[in-house]
Amino acid sequence: MKPKRNPSPKHQRLQVLGRAVLVWLLCTPIATAQAAPSDTHRDPAAGQRDMLLLLPDGPLHLRIHITDNGQTLEQTRADYLTRLVASLDTDQDGKLSRAETTKHPLFVSGRRFQGNAFLDSLRSRRPYTQREIELAVDRAAGQLVAYRQNNALADQDLSVFRTLDQDESGLIDRVEMQLAAARIAARDSDFDQCITFDEFLNDAPQPASGVIVNSLDATPPGAVHSELLRDAAEPILAARLVRRYDADRDAHLTAAELGWTADRCAPLDTDADGKLSMQELNRLATAAPDVSIRLDLSGTSATAMRVDDPAEDIEIARSDLVRLRRNGLMLNIGYRHRDPMAEARTNAAAAFNAIDLDANGYLDREEITEHQRFERYLFDAMDSDEDDRVFADEMQSYVERYTESASTSCQVTLFDTGNGFFQILDGNGDGRISIRELRQCESRLLVIADQNQQLNPSRLTKSYRIEIQRGGVSLFGRVDRPTLETPEALLKPPTGPVWFQRMDRNSDGDLTWDEFLGPRDVFHQLDSDHDDLIDETEATRAMKEAT
Repeated sequence: MKPKRNPSPKHQRLQVLGRAVLVWLLCTPIATAQAAPSDTHRDPAAGQRDMLLLLPDGPLHLRIHITDNGQTLEQTRADYLTRLVASLDTDQDGKLSRAETTKHPLFVSGRRFQGNAFLDSLRSRRPYTQREIELAVDRAAGQLVAYRQNNALADQDLSVFRTLDQDESGLIDRVEMQLAAARIAARDSDFDQCITFDEFLNDAPQPASGVIVNSLDATPPGAVHSELLRDAAEPILAARLVRRYDADRDAHLTAAELGWTADRCAPLDTDADGKLSMQELNRLATAAPDVSIRLDLSGTSATAMRVDDPAEDIEIARSDLVRLRRNGLMLNIGYRHRDPMAEARTNAAAAFNAIDLDANGYLDREEITEHQRFERYLFDAMDSDEDDRVFADEMQSYVERYTESASTSCQVTLFDTGNGFFQILDGNGDGRISIRELRQCESRLLVIADQNQQLNPSRLTKSYRIEIQRGGVSLFGRVDRPTLETPEALLKPPTGPVWFQRMDRNSDGDLTWDEFLGPRDVFHQLDSDHDDLIDETEATRAMKEAT
């Protein structure tokens, strides 16, 4: 008989890892993979939205094909209207009467003075028209694509610069670049080995202690209707472009005034006079875009977005983030997957617990006296069994029906991020500076430094971020702001072996020794490049060798 050969120490350690990973997989529930969205590319123009970013040197043309599970947003909204009418039409006569919609949140949120016999006699008894139903949905859901702008981050980005500018000279010199990693690491207030944007603020925003029920219409700080990011279908866009870029005031725009090449403007110049009139500018959406992206709102961050024919200056930083560097501009375009229904349920539960002062599991009229919207119509609308009490499940049901319409919309937010110091240091664009990125701080700062190896913020590129996500709304404060004043860290989609994802507690794509749940000698064995970090590549290689 041929004697067995003893395995090498390396092979033994890999066997230990393999057995540990097998136990991990057997004992830990694994979420099932989501089904991929249906084919969204049968019609190349499906869901096409052309938008212009009005930069100082000329507009940047973005073309984004936005779909929801393979359907256009128009079709998604139409399907919702069909389901809504079918669910409320109890007598199945194909019409919605006033009585059939009495308890639905889309039709009661603006109704007052319930129970007044005289006023009730004056109300119309005719059924709702299709247009009235559409308007009721539009009031809650908003436009199919809403453009917003947040300018607060531009000033906050200076907090990153001030952290690096130790001597407060207004410049970052070579010595300060060398000390950058240590000064940034000192900002890790939650000790998760990652530094988020809000940790640079001197007075970091404190989370709200309760839910303010009376502030439904409150706008998140710094968030306004977008002035710089405009839809190309806007009727007065041509006039807006002329007013902004027409240097010689002749009511026409040349290629130089637009900051475009003559070849790019030629297809729009129908009269071949070398200038674009307002009529010709109305065809701007037919021009070749600077960036073309296809995005499906039903997809996860790892599968939802892809870029059509990216140019050389377009970097695909990760599956849900595209980065453009051009002519003194740094633009990040990202997608954030969200579940507005889950957000609204969480928000409603917090509101219920805040109002239920005696913690008896229901709300009565005494508890809502300080909340005018509840007193006026919400209490009666939520009280489905009319027992003069609102239970948690009644509130949840009401909130879900109110929020469902908003999930048929899309929100596009432009963040002015100033000079982009944080974006420069955040190499993978996940909204946090990891240990690996801390080690690269000095080299990244040197790349953008001047010939004297100094950084002057006034001479740096302008930085913006466009974030695309599904729309959302809530009766109890807004759910469309990730934090009080700063955007939520857009974490990198989890990749790599399952055991690697589970150990990576801060989701930065690397395992430190503190995160690794195994022997130290196995950690060093897996860390093939000996940088004291196990990345996805090393974890995947170890899995292959172990099996």
